[in-house]
Amino acid sequence: MHPPVKIEFKNALSAGFLLVFSALFVATAVDQSLNKQIERVIQSPQGLSNIIWLWGALSMAASLLFPLIISLLCCHTLARPTVPRLQFVKSKLELGLIETLRAWGMTFIWSFAFIIPGLIKYTYYLLTPFVVMFSTQYERGEVDALKLSTEISKKFWWRLNFWLALFYFALPIMISSVLDEYRVFRLHPVTATLCVLLETFILFIFHFIMLKLFIKYLHEIEVPNGTDV
Repeated sequence: MHPPVKIEFKNALSAGFLLVFSALFVATAVDQSLNKQIERVIQSPQGLSNIIWLWGALSMAASLLFPLIISLLCCHTLARPTVPRLQFVKSKLELGLIETLRAWGMTFIWSFAFIIPGLIKYTYYLLTPFVVMFSTQYERGEVDALKLSTEISKKFWWRLNFWLALFYFALPIMISSVLDEYRVFRLHPVTATLCVLLETFILFIFHFIMLKLFIKYLHEIEVPNGTDV
């Protein structure tokens, strides 16, 4: 039985903040580098070459791996579980990748056939990594991660969509429209670093809001069944 999880934003102002900032810094630099390589292949006078598949695969792998690692670090920093940070990341990373790939696959299948149901499935499966990190039932193999994510998401679906619209669309569009040119490290390294710093704060705020809601409803589901979170 796990000890109760207490989410506190003040935990973000710790050594964990530097780790999340560093991970986001590396992720942003890698993303910009891969996008530049893909752009060069596309604009090559010789036309497209097979190397674009390599850069595309690396870009997809990075877009899966880095957000999950950053999310793990954010959650560990905010929740302060008794498990050491490195052990927490190592123990949750593999299952987190597997379940995230499942969520991507299901979302893609629904989006391929129907756009709106695909978007709904995306919101339902958004909490899948949190299930892997904090659900006792999932850890015991008693529940499917996607099903539990869907069940919890439905409990605050409108609020979830509001926060998604704010943090995934409104804020990124605002930041991009104002600072897009200054986010490129090879052109503006100082301002690009400051942008990463701002994005780190935003990430912590988003994870704090999501975790507070997730843990609340996870507790309602798991405690009646004799488990704790």
